[in-house]
Amino acid sequence: MRLPESASKDYSALMKNLSPAAALLFLVAGCQSLPPAPDGVARATPTEASAAPWPAGTRFVVDRDRSRLRLIVRAEGPMARLGHPHVIGGSVIEGEIVLADPFRDSALRLGIDVNALAVDRPAWRRVEGFEPNLDEEDIAGTRRNMRSPELLDARTYPEIRIESIGISGPRWQPDIRALVTLAGATREVTVPVALTLGNETLTASGRFVIRQTDFGLTPYSTAGGALRVSDRMRIRFRISADRADLTP
Repeated sequence: MRLPESASKDYSALMKNLSPAAALLFLVAGCQSLPPAPDGVARATPTEASAAPWPAGTRFVVDRDRSRLRLIVRAEGPMARLGHPHVIGGSVIEGEIVLADPFRDSALRLGIDVNALAVDRPAWRRVEGFEPNLDEEDIAGTRRNMRSPELLDARTYPEIRIESIGISGPRWQPDIRALVTLAGATREVTVPVALTLGNETLTASGRFVIRQTDFGLTPYSTAGGALRVSDRMRIRFRISADRADLTP
């Protein structure tokens, strides 16, 4: 949905002034509100922790083509109806996972390819219940903004890094404590995961919500707060991996 001329300046200001590490929360002026996140909010806290030594165990390599990431962002405030929510993601996850004995010593190292993140594919928007088709020129513009030095700064930080520092809970649904490094800022986040193990494959999936302010960021607002970026972002993921000793 296009903005009326009277609101276009406020909307443009919003798009240009989002803080860099909020790049996953960019471009948002949503006319549709997301339902409340069923999983609550995963706190992202400053940390001095470092990744544990890489353990011995069964090693799995992430299959990028079979893995998926979706990020859903929106705006809030009385003027939020002037825009639309966005769905960002793709097959952008690479890395490796080791299943150790005991299970709590297992570990993962993942990378997300920032330059490969796609924006608002119609099929993605449709399954989220949003209007599927947006203007191609607008999508191209938001993609450029996402990669720019003012947002994700993809030239300097082409990868989002995720490294586990602890695992608790049962093998079928562990909680993974991880270091997430985004645009040069590292935070600790605990993510609940549904884990399925086969003889030769591993699949981990889940959904959670993070707050922009937990990364030390202040969500941008304009027009006296009538149009503002939501502090919350919903993340969906599915990671598919194959045993390394069986991978050609």
